[in-house]
Amino acid sequence: MTTRGSSTVSETNRYADLDETHAADGWRILHDLGLVRIVLGRVEAVHPDAALTVVMDEYMRNAAAQSQNARALNERAQALLTVFRPAVGRLQERVVVETYADREGRDSALLDLHTAVRHTADSLHPGPMPSDMAVLERSLEMDAVMVRRGVRTRAVYPRSLLESPKYTKYLHDLCDVGVSVRLVDHAPHDLLIFDTHTVFLPGDPENRSKTMIIVRGSVLVKSYVAIFQDLWLHGTSPLTATPARTGGSEQGDQERAIVKLLSNGYSDERIARRLGIARRTVQRAVTKLMERMDVSSRFELGFKLARETDPADL
Repeated sequence: MTTRGSSTVSETNRYADLDETHAADGWRILHDLGLVRIVLGRVEAVHPDAALTVVMDEYMRNAAAQSQNARALNERAQALLTVFRPAVGRLQERVVVETYADREGRDSALLDLHTAVRHTADSLHPGPMPSDMAVLERSLEMDAVMVRRGVRTRAVYPRSLLESPKYTKYLHDLCDVGVSVRLVDHAPHDLLIFDTHTVFLPGDPENRSKTMIIVRGSVLVKSYVAIFQDLWLHGTSPLTATPARTGGSEQGDQERAIVKLLSNGYSDERIARRLGIARRTVQRAVTKLMERMDVSSRFELGFKLARETDPADL
């Protein structure tokens, strides 16, 4: 085309001795590069310098638009960080109550709370549990996401769940993803506490599906935090109590759980994390076990436990 000047597409195809398929590929490439243009039905070649100028102009326009978008995004982020977020922080000292009567609104508000939580998420679930395990699986994934973000996540459930294998498995799955779980004999109502300043609870404890409310403001939320903390301190880990051992004391159940995990090679820190107890509590229990079994080292204790522990308990 550069040597022959402008011509029709068909003429150029014949001159280049190309079939329609190959010619179509060539025309598409030249058009994308800006190396051809059509004038009055004839195709002309465009000098590469001219095509490059067009490409560079488009690049500079895109770069300018991206720079403008970046500045706008930075301005919005600065406004959220320096103006609106501190203002909301001050409003958290005031008590604000929001009521949700429809499921869609409740679910949306709850999702927002799970997304925004930064430090702690405590939950109280008196039951009954959902019969659809898919609901629990979604809840488990939300808890796992919070744990991965570094949120300390705790949950209290009724001890009666241990009577159901599927719910027992769910409790163990919670422990495995990093949620600290405690069991209690009775809890008053559902309760979710986010970052100690926002509470999500039923408007009518006797009919949880009717209304849900959100309470914001650390002044009032402190009372709900105290209720949760009291139940948490009186609860036990799902790994320390099973229906088969209801006749034993809480201390005996805890010791058996520690023995079980020791026999499987768990460290003190990992045992404490699995059982939701202090590491010092585990260390005291290990010391008592060493004294009772007349051993002088943790290695010897582990050897004896592995040899003497009932395989059914493992």
